[in-house]
Amino acid sequence: MRLFIAIDIPDTVQQKISQLYCNFHGIQWTPPERLHITLAFLGKVKKRKLPALDQQLEKITFTPFTLHCDRFGSFCSGDIWLGVTPEAPVVQLHQKITDVLHEINMGFKGRPFKPHITLAYTQKNDEHLVLNLLESRRMFDTLSFTVDHFNLKSSWSKPAGSLHRIEAIYNAKTQQLKRI
Repeated sequence: MRLFIAIDIPDTVQQKISQLYCNFHGIQWTPPERLHITLAFLGKVKKRKLPALDQQLEKITFTPFTLHCDRFGSFCSGDIWLGVTPEAPVVQLHQKITDVLHEINMGFKGRPFKPHITLAYTQKNDEHLVLNLLESRRMFDTLSFTVDHFNLKSSWSKPAGSLHRIEAIYNAKTQQLKRI
């Protein structure tokens, strides 16, 4: 089973992002319903490991936080993204997730974490054209949404693109203080 852990983007924000999309040679837009912020990509995981993974993810505590999508950028691969701020709460959540993955020897070795929403895949060296297009079509200064849960998701590659399914939802909860 191919798994990743993500924050899904609310429908209202998906709709606003999809209004930026247009026909442009050599660009493949991410379908709005698949927009997300990847917190950890696990890759292939054996089903027998799922109970331990679920148990550890269930232990994670965090307080709901608000993210703002406010800038466009690209990776050296040519992938186009929408960046989020503030980064601290989502970076802390990412760290808690990587910590529990190490505890159960999931072997997670992630790249340096840069919270973002991948909007499009384009050919290398065309990204500056796409970034200019996005800025010209932009009808918002910032898009905001509250993060009150994250998901464990599975993914299957299909010729028309990946399919994603939510396997588990982990709601925000604060750590219980022990009374003495």
